[in-house]
Amino acid sequence: MTPSRRRRRRRRHPVRSAAAASLVCVLAALFLLFVTVPGKRADSRAFATASACVGDEPALECRKTIEGTVKGTETVPRGKTTHYWLTITGRGGDTHRAEMNGPASVFGRVRPGDPVKATYWRGKIRFVDFRGTVQLTADQPKDAYRLPFACGMGLLALGGTFAWLTYWMVRQVGRHPARYAWQATVLPCAGVLTGIVAFVAPMVTDTMPTALVLTGAGTVPVVLGALWRIRVRRRQSEEFEIAPVVPEREECVEGGVAARTPYGGELIGAYLVVGPGLLAVTPDPEGRALRRVLPRTLVVERVRVPYWSDPSGVTAETRGWRKALRQVVLVCRDGDDEVLIGVQRKHVPWVLGALQGPAAPGEPQAPATASESRA
Repeated sequence: MTPSRRRRRRRRHPVRSAAAASLVCVLAALFLLFVTVPGKRADSRAFATASACVGDEPALECRKTIEGTVKGTETVPRGKTTHYWLTITGRGGDTHRAEMNGPASVFGRVRPGDPVKATYWRGKIRFVDFRGTVQLTADQPKDAYRLPFACGMGLLALGGTFAWLTYWMVRQVGRHPARYAWQATVLPCAGVLTGIVAFVAPMVTDTMPTALVLTGAGTVPVVLGALWRIRVRRRQSEEFEIAPVVPEREECVEGGVAARTPYGGELIGAYLVVGPGLLAVTPDPEGRALRRVLPRTLVVERVRVPYWSDPSGVTAETRGWRKALRQVVLVCRDGDDEVLIGVQRKHVPWVLGALQGPAAPGEPQAPATASESRA
């Protein structure tokens, strides 16, 4: 596989991942918003308008109230959630058990033997009445739409974020060759914040229109802040001015080298060894084995941000997305040939110092090529 094909393949993978994530989020959001939420709201309206049951009529579409006494209460912690169970003994000796929607109100006041009234609807206890104080159960249909509505709103915001990232990676990468850290952080952060606002709004409001208004009001400053951040970041230069620092001892740091030189094929490794007058590439994390020393004829032209078109040996070897966002590229020349060195920005002074310092004693001036090794 040629290097250009490898670069195209590397670029297609995040595009496909973002598109798939967008599709999943949007489909899940549409299901919640247009299937689950209407069903929950229909149940709420049916419960609010249900009439009392007549005689022994089963509590299906009507409300049936039973009287009894409290048998006991039980608090059951399960992970980060706590369940509050109330057990009632009916007049006929039958037992009814309901999970309450919190520890306050009825659950926190009743004691064994206290008289209570429990109202059934569609086969489940929906609320409990104790001396005029009413507490809803966990199966109450009044606010059951809130959680799926909140999840649907949050997923819709995240799906829109992934869709925008997909568009940006397809349309903008070719127009803007420089790969800045803000390109991978500002939009996702804005999307996550918007998703949080969209999720919280239905949980703290009483109606869907109010939740939508609150979501819009919270989204506006997030979007404006993201646009301002992008505008500021776009003005930053592609190049850096960094003073060299000669390392006091040898250090092994993550990085990579790609060279359009006769010895370029020998410079394979995911680590750089920097020291006084020494710069080498190695696949050994300890920096001791299989060193390939870069020649002393290298001249640093500039230090810039990575480009999307940079060879994989420069950018793909850095482990972890956080480290990749802090990476820069040193553009060097060895005669007429170009050599690119990718390294984290905090290690650039060492690399510059290693190239400027005197050659380390006993180190070769250039790595051996494949033909020299066979000879």
